[in-house]
Amino acid sequence: MRRLRTIFPAMYTRSADIPARSRDATLYLLRCIFLMGVRKPPARFFLAYLAWSFALNLCSTFYQPIGFLTGYISHLSEFSPGEFLTSLQVAFNAWSCSTKVLIVWVLVKRFDEANTILDEMDKRLTKASERLQVHRAVSNSNRIFFFFMTVYMVYATNTFLSAIAIGRPPYQNYYPYLDWRSSYWHLGLQAGLEYFAMAGACFQDVCVDCYPVNFILVLRAHMSIFADRLRHLGTDPMENQEQRYEKLVQCIQDHKVILRFVDCLRPVISGTIFVQFLVVGLVLGFTLINIVLFANLGSAIAALSFMAAVLLETTPFCILCNYLTEDCHNLANALFQSHWIDGEMRYKKTLMYFLQNLQQPITFMAMNVFPISVGTNISVTKFSFSVFTLVKQMNIAEKLSKSEEDE
Repeated sequence: MRRLRTIFPAMYTRSADIPARSRDATLYLLRCIFLMGVRKPPARFFLAYLAWSFALNLCSTFYQPIGFLTGYISHLSEFSPGEFLTSLQVAFNAWSCSTKVLIVWVLVKRFDEANTILDEMDKRLTKASERLQVHRAVSNSNRIFFFFMTVYMVYATNTFLSAIAIGRPPYQNYYPYLDWRSSYWHLGLQAGLEYFAMAGACFQDVCVDCYPVNFILVLRAHMSIFADRLRHLGTDPMENQEQRYEKLVQCIQDHKVILRFVDCLRPVISGTIFVQFLVVGLVLGFTLINIVLFANLGSAIAALSFMAAVLLETTPFCILCNYLTEDCHNLANALFQSHWIDGEMRYKKTLMYFLQNLQQPITFMAMNVFPISVGTNISVTKFSFSVFTLVKQMNIAEKLSKSEEDE
């Protein structure tokens, strides 16, 4: 445990005496985004970074969706129903993952801008209790990141091992000059290439799915601290009217910094969550069909881990969005509960204007189409049961099983 604390110190809550570093909530996330090959190459390892970026993104971002589609066209008749659904459920998710990676690639600088804004928020933390609250958010954020990584990688490894056990590649993608049926050498090479591509895709998926959770967790900690700051406005008997007004103005500036942080991340979140909302119901539907009707024990375990990974792509952040709306209401209540009754007219007018702004909740939209919330997540997830019901009613599963027996 002590060695783990030395290697990953940001996973553990620091002492309240240590200055807060909110940017550490995304410490391991941004390191992994760097390993995705979407950052500016460092001068010292310029060629090595370019080579790694080319290899990973060629296999995982660009070729893997093409490989799925080409494999269906070339060898569709050779798939068993379970193998086809296993491949299809991953194919849709791979296409969405590639799209999300490209969105993050284009807007990756916004993560650095968001961390710079977090540094501004940290300068306002003067109490030990405030620093401790941010330290807890930082450690929880990094633990969640590693939890995401574990779930995603368990799926990739389970699928690989269960496929190797039955002597087939995991997804039967198309690779030129490779025929896995011809020899064990070709089988091992194709399985290895598919595992590398899928592990790389899972690695990328962790980064593009977990970043909203990492950033919003630490934002909620700052909003909780900000609510306490608002609640104590005007309670110091030693302050004169001018000092009280200056503190109110400073709180207005703090709120502007919070809104600037949200606006910085909004385009990235809007694009990646929209893409995931489009495919999550369909992917979960294919996974349910595979588990219930076709999967053996090994593939069922792999499918269940895949389902957990798909649910992690939207559910935690949607829950946080609901909490964020509640946090905004708490800010307005905290300001109203402050000691403003005996304030001067200028103070009251400014406070009322500020109160109106605080009553507007912080919300995220998926490309201005879907509000990102638990309700929307439930709605798109329910579509998976519609897919499952449609397949059952049309007897597609029985037809696929019968055609496989005829062959």
